[in-house]
Amino acid sequence: MVEGNGVSGARGLVLVPEKLSPEGLAILQAAHEVVVDLTLDAAGLLREIGKYDALIVRSGTKVTREVLEAGAKLKVVGRAGVGVDNIDLPAASERGIMVVNAPTGNCLAAAEHAVALMCAMSRHIPAADASMKRGEWARSKYVGVSLAHKTLSVIGFGRIGREVAKRAKGLGMTVVAYDPFVSKEAGAAVGVEVMGLEDALAAGDFVTLHLPLLDSTKNLLDAGKLAHMKRGARIVNAARGGIIDEDALLEALTNGQLAGAALDCFSNEPTNKHPDSVSMRLAAHPAVIATPHLGASTEEAQYDVAIEISEAVVVALGGGMASTLVNAPAMQESVLKRLQPRANLAERLPRLSLALRRESKALMKEEVTLEYHMRDQSEDTRMIKAFAIKGLLQESSEVPINIVNAESMAARHGLGLRELRVSVGQDDDQFISVSISGEPSIRGRTLGGMPHVTNIGSFETDLKLEGILVMYQQRDRPGQLGRAGMLLGEANVNISNMTIARNDPGEKAMVLLGVDSIPDADTLAKLRDTVCDDCSPSVVRFD
Repeated sequence: MVEGNGVSGARGLVLVPEKLSPEGLAILQAAHEVVVDLTLDAAGLLREIGKYDALIVRSGTKVTREVLEAGAKLKVVGRAGVGVDNIDLPAASERGIMVVNAPTGNCLAAAEHAVALMCAMSRHIPAADASMKRGEWARSKYVGVSLAHKTLSVIGFGRIGREVAKRAKGLGMTVVAYDPFVSKEAGAAVGVEVMGLEDALAAGDFVTLHLPLLDSTKNLLDAGKLAHMKRGARIVNAARGGIIDEDALLEALTNGQLAGAALDCFSNEPTNKHPDSVSMRLAAHPAVIATPHLGASTEEAQYDVAIEISEAVVVALGGGMASTLVNAPAMQESVLKRLQPRANLAERLPRLSLALRRESKALMKEEVTLEYHMRDQSEDTRMIKAFAIKGLLQESSEVPINIVNAESMAARHGLGLRELRVSVGQDDDQFISVSISGEPSIRGRTLGGMPHVTNIGSFETDLKLEGILVMYQQRDRPGQLGRAGMLLGEANVNISNMTIARNDPGEKAMVLLGVDSIPDADTLAKLRDTVCDDCSPSVVRFD
């Protein structure tokens, strides 16, 4: 018997150990059970995580390999924000745990904070304010510099970087940028010159960072890179701590290479819990404006992030593909919506094939052919392939299989996957077929967004792949279907829909029965002995 997995159609259990707005919680609670526990420390999280299907964190919770391994039921980790450096992505991917984030909800807030820090730094506003509160009037001590006609170098020209550039241009600044994934043409289209990292650093009177913290960006701005900056330049970091080598930054501020720094994030946070760290020394430095990671701390951003991450977790926990999935190939939301029905078909067809298999249902070192009949030959099939691998291997895997780990799980099982593309006309159906070595090919299509099986080997069928299916082969002769209906009726199993396919009268026929409940073992044995032709009936449950 083959049954579904995951919590699609069922209520999962979601843990929220950090603050999330009521609007976001309401979205989660409409679909799942939610536990909010703001008292959990690292040990408490490790102790409790084993019973949860999903976890939503902000930047304060470390989701380590140990936590992920303790999360025996964990399927989704949501990060309410952009950066995911507090989540062990390789460990999550190994276990098929989907990691989703909320990359757009706090973009404007982060951009505004970066610009606010730059403005405050250029005019010594925090120090001047503190002076006033001490009863002083020290105008000559706090002479600043203008932003107009200065050059701002944006390091990382993604969503937030572009919003900063837009605002800086409004202040009369010239903007240049560095981003290895942005072409010169794309930058020129918004009035920004894209250049190499060292050139961008050398050009800027002000430099602002908007990069994720990755192995490739950790300590990206070391002593050598800081030395490439203009003497007396100023730097803003409202992205992630660890992108700047803090020892090198402290030295550059001390020796006058840099006139100032405005920092919203540090390598060691909270800084007050690391009093002897370089992070704390930077926060206390007179040439530094420091804020406690406030980039996303606006009422509007908190609302938007909560909505975005809650919707993503609900989609992912329901078995769908969230557009903000981090540890998988990036796809636009419109592409995901278009591919999802065929991906579901690709997952169900191999489960059908395995259910009909007389040998072991576990696949090891098998050859599998996936054939796509497509109108657009350039279409991305990674999602379809991943769902097919899930259908092939999930029953024999203790680890959930999805687009995150499908390829690695196929390799681990020695699965030889071959993909073929067949071009079809714009008015033709887009079929998918799955062929496991030595087994009949299973073919299907989507109709009204729902998966249908259209061919099982040489048998032409047409049945929606949903609910519970009973499948068997019988000898084509009068009364067979009536006998099967009688046996199922006696067991109180209702037939909801059906299809019978045959090649020639009197020969073998393929029977697919949609039923409302799973027949017990005795009923299946009676079906085998009464109507089946040299085989046992198979049952597949599609949730």
